[in-house]
Amino acid sequence: MRRAVVDIGSNSVRLVVYDGPARSPAPILNEKALCGLGRDMTKDGLLNPDAAAEALATLVRFQRVLKEHGSPPTRAIATSAVREAKDGKKFVARLKDLGFDVTVISGEKEAELAGLGVISFEPGATGIAGDMGGGSLELVALKKGEIVETTSLPIGPLSIMQRVGPDDLKEARKIIDKTLNEVTLIKKKSYRTLYAVGGAWRAIARIHMNLRNYPLSVLHHYEMTSSEAYEICDLVAQQSRRSLENIPGIPRRRLDTLPFAAIALRSVLRKMGATNVIVSAGGVREGLLFEGLSKEDRALDPLITACRFYADKLCPDPAFGQSAADTILPLFQHFTKSQQRLAYAACLLIDIGAYFHPDLRGRQAFDAALGAPFVGVSHQDRIWIALALYCRHEGRTISLPYDRLISLIKWEDQQSATQFGLAMRFASAFAPKAPHLLDGCKVELEEGRLIFRAPVDREELMGEAPRRRLDSLASSFDAEVMEIYEG
Repeated sequence: MRRAVVDIGSNSVRLVVYDGPARSPAPILNEKALCGLGRDMTKDGLLNPDAAAEALATLVRFQRVLKEHGSPPTRAIATSAVREAKDGKKFVARLKDLGFDVTVISGEKEAELAGLGVISFEPGATGIAGDMGGGSLELVALKKGEIVETTSLPIGPLSIMQRVGPDDLKEARKIIDKTLNEVTLIKKKSYRTLYAVGGAWRAIARIHMNLRNYPLSVLHHYEMTSSEAYEICDLVAQQSRRSLENIPGIPRRRLDTLPFAAIALRSVLRKMGATNVIVSAGGVREGLLFEGLSKEDRALDPLITACRFYADKLCPDPAFGQSAADTILPLFQHFTKSQQRLAYAACLLIDIGAYFHPDLRGRQAFDAALGAPFVGVSHQDRIWIALALYCRHEGRTISLPYDRLISLIKWEDQQSATQFGLAMRFASAFAPKAPHLLDGCKVELEEGRLIFRAPVDREELMGEAPRRRLDSLASSFDAEVMEIYEG
């Protein structure tokens, strides 16, 4: 079911159209225009007329795009700039004439939605979610996936620049520090992880990724230690505009705000005593979608939900993944609960390479798992699933794809992903895309023997290829093979 969110912020105006399951929506269209509604407001507190005109033109385009997508259910919200401007109501009335029923949300509501967006993407999150918008900074204390406390502060980059000018970073730091000194939820120092949300903070994280030559381009759940975050914030704050322009991937109209956003990020980290930063792609827009879910839907695992969705789209028989899981997961009883979750996710995706060229299926499955908009997973989790799917197609090989990527996970995790991929490889050879043929089959490890149990009427399926793959699986466990056909 498609649904859309129009987010009219202080810096950007954005349209996101989502498709897929409600618990794990996939953004299939994501457009923004850096209109800067909160930039250079008039002395009378009115929206900049040029920025307002650009925003209206952008929204006319968005309305046409939405019609082409069948006019899906759309939530439209406006945040800091519109709620602070004296002519904000007049601007909203003009949007209504365009067909947008816009809700101007309070700072407290914006903080709540930002927190829900992080929880949606990071189930069980404990820490502080910080959403750096153009006009305001929302801080949300989270504990085990629940919102504990929220606050909204008028220290977004555009708000600060309006007060101190475009270059006075020293005065901006004083204002930010003074404002944060009054915030009780960070003075408690009981939260050690900052979940960073918002375009400016994500841009800073992207700069850090580029400087590290980080091998995975997915920004969601990118992690920095606090010391790494301090270093990149200091670097960004000290750069001239010309130096920032030379950094690829950073929109020009965001360049002047980045130093102010960097100062705010550093100050928040220091005052909360954070140990690490995790970038979250979930924010206010995703919070809007999550807010509308039932309690039962909220409780669903977003990773498993997404894997089922992609299996339905890409696998010849989506039921095969479940049958394969029932057959091979008994071999991996030693896995932790977290590892079993990843293994089950990989099983659901067991045939996502089926429609690609046979010589490329391993790589395609690897890339699909690596780049899918999964949430509720770390970068290491992504790589584990991707490696397992690669080995499902390519088997046990010395030459693995993307060596630098694979090196991001521990050696023992590389081994377990390889073993699980070999198990999927065997199941796929024994009953190729035929889930009912795996009914009653099971692979187990007992006293140094890898035992394959199956109903007696399946013995004829054990041809040369499946037997070779069963031997390869047993070899990875240094075990002997035993086949038992019963009934």
